[in-house]
Amino acid sequence: MFITFMFLTACGKKMDPTLEDYLPPESIDKLNLSATYDTIFISWSYPEKAKSKIESFLIERETEEEKKIIGYYSKETSSLEDKDFTFGKTYKYRIFAIKPKGIYSKPVEAEITPEKLPHVENISYKITSEGVMLSWDARNSLIYQIYRLNTRGERERIGSTDKNFFLDKIHYNAINIYKEASKSEIPYLITTYKSSALGYMESKGIEIRVPLEDFIVSKPKEVFFSVNEQGVYISWKEVPERWIKGYRIYRKTWDDKGYTFIGETMIPLFLDEKLNINNIKGDVYYKITSEGPLKESEPEEIKWEVKIE
Repeated sequence: MFITFMFLTACGKKMDPTLEDYLPPESIDKLNLSATYDTIFISWSYPEKAKSKIESFLIERETEEEKKIIGYYSKETSSLEDKDFTFGKTYKYRIFAIKPKGIYSKPVEAEITPEKLPHVENISYKITSEGVMLSWDARNSLIYQIYRLNTRGERERIGSTDKNFFLDKIHYNAINIYKEASKSEIPYLITTYKSSALGYMESKGIEIRVPLEDFIVSKPKEVFFSVNEQGVYISWKEVPERWIKGYRIYRKTWDDKGYTFIGETMIPLFLDEKLNINNIKGDVYYKITSEGPLKESEPEEIKWEVKIE
C-alpha cells in the first residue's frame, strides 16, 4: 500500500518550470505588408515546430502621431486586415510571439506607405481565336494585374503586364463553368499595382464583362470523305478557335426525311460505321458543325451522290 500511494502522488505532482519556459520564443520568419484601395493586409509565417511553445501573437502599429496595440491573436493566426489608414501616411507594424508565461520574442517590423494609384480607363475586349483580348488606355510607368472573377465573384489572378493589353488564352472548360452556373458573362477585373521594398499596393480596379454569346465559333471547312468496308471516313480542316467544345456530325440518307445527329468528336476526323461501301443504296448527306459555348456554328454540308445502275 505504501508503494502504491507514493506512485500516485508522484504522478499527480505538478512539474517545476524549466529554464526553457523563460527563454524568449522564436521570432516570426517574415512580416509581409500590402495595400489596396481600402485595406492594408498584414501576413506572417511562424515555424510550425515552434508553435507548440507559444500562446499568441501581439501586433502593434506605429505612426508619427501614435503607437497602439492592434490586438492579441491566437498562434494559429497568420494574417489580418487594417482598414483604418490614410493614403500617403507611413504605417509601421510590429509583431511579437508570446509564450504562455508572458515571455516575448524579439519584434519583427515592416512599414508601408499606402498610395492611391490611378484607375484603369476605357477598357474594351475582342474575342479572338486565341481567347479574350483585353485592352485599355495606356499610362506611363504603370503595371496591371488581370483577374477573372469566378462564379462566386472572387478574384482569380490570370496574369500581369506593363502593356495596355492582355490576352486571356481561355479554354472551353473555363468558359463552361460560367455557363453551368447559369451566368451569361465572364467578368474581368483590371487593377494598377506597384511593388517596392516598402510593400505592395494595388488600386480598386475596373470591371468589364464579356458575354458568353460573343464566343461565336467558325464553321468547319475543306471537308473530305472516303468510303471503304469499315465505313465512311470524314475529315475537315481544324477551326482556329482554341475555346471550341468540339464538332458535331449529322447525316441524312436516301430514305431519311431530315438530318440525324450521329456523333461528336474533339478532333477533325469522324468515322460513320453504320454505312459502308456494301450497304449504301442512294445519296448520302453529311452536315458538320463546330460547337461553341452557347451554340453551334453554321454547318458545312457535303453530299455523296450514288449512281444506281
